[in-house]
Amino acid sequence: MIESDRTEERATRARRASRPRPGTRPPGAAPAAGSPAAGRVPRREAGSAALPAAEPLAALEHRHLLGMRGFGGEEIDLILDTAKAFAEVSTRPIKKVPTLRGKTIVNFFMEPSTRTRSSFEIAEKRLSADTLNFSPSSSSVVKGESLLDTARNLEAMAPDMIVIRHKAAGAPHFLARHCRSHIINAGDGAHEHPTQALLDAFTIREKKGRIRDLRVAIVGDLLHSRVLRSNIFLLNTMGADVVVCGPPTLIPAELARLGVAVTFRIDEAVEGADVIMMLRIQRERQQGGAFPSPREYYNLFGLTVERVRRARPDVIIMHPGPMNRGIEIDSAVADGPFSVILEQVTNGVAVRMAVLYLLAGGTLGELAG
Repeated sequence: MIESDRTEERATRARRASRPRPGTRPPGAAPAAGSPAAGRVPRREAGSAALPAAEPLAALEHRHLLGMRGFGGEEIDLILDTAKAFAEVSTRPIKKVPTLRGKTIVNFFMEPSTRTRSSFEIAEKRLSADTLNFSPSSSSVVKGESLLDTARNLEAMAPDMIVIRHKAAGAPHFLARHCRSHIINAGDGAHEHPTQALLDAFTIREKKGRIRDLRVAIVGDLLHSRVLRSNIFLLNTMGADVVVCGPPTLIPAELARLGVAVTFRIDEAVEGADVIMMLRIQRERQQGGAFPSPREYYNLFGLTVERVRRARPDVIIMHPGPMNRGIEIDSAVADGPFSVILEQVTNGVAVRMAVLYLLAGGTLGELAG
């Protein structure tokens, strides 16, 4: 685990322990005059101590979104519930709300991106935020500027949030230590990609109505996948049964310690699955021959129509993109009736709107109002 992951997790636990739940009162405090609780006598069992009623979380307890490790189920539910409220905005004739008017967001993408960058930019514009886009070719990084100097220059412009994608694992955590802005990890090396995991969870919940106790099979290049790690942390937290599959050369040794089942046979992985998530073969990150040929990989680990039949009749097929058709997934499956791949893209905008809104200090109650 990256050291700043541990620091962020410890800080979050401390905030949870010291801060009362939204809607609860300190022990012995009287309810506010005119409130529904004023004058009401709480009911309790004879001989039992009065306990405050648990209420849903109203605001995020994390200051940054650096990864899914350390996020509790209540915070995840809050983000997904908020995303559901924002999904309606995309169906309007005028797809814009003034929620983040006056806020400045920097998109600092140091790796190529199509879906994630476009999704964040659309989310920011629909929230009426002011945006500034940085890329390697348009920044001083190509002139030798360090990440720290770049961060300090960005901080000098007083942005409210920085969305960063970087090839180095831990780059968002580095910015979080040196910047006052809220930091959102849009993918750091092979470490994590939290907003992808959140949009995957949102898609699963919308299609299945729940996440708990679902069998989720994740198949592909597990060694280089940041999507895998974020999904494992989130799905384990939400009570899913996760099984992962790939060639032995593309499976990290530590996966079994993360609470997932590991298999080298795709037929075994997809058997009875409620969700099948295929991962891209990241040939640009591979240092050597992880498998003999694309044809052999497809024969042993590609998702075909025949293999989909082993899953549950109402299975959904997911892929974070971009897809390598004919290598990790058959076109008949990617474009078939069980595929929700394009719905993932649509849901990504709503989820990122929710993340931006909540990190800016918004609450689900304010949004509903």
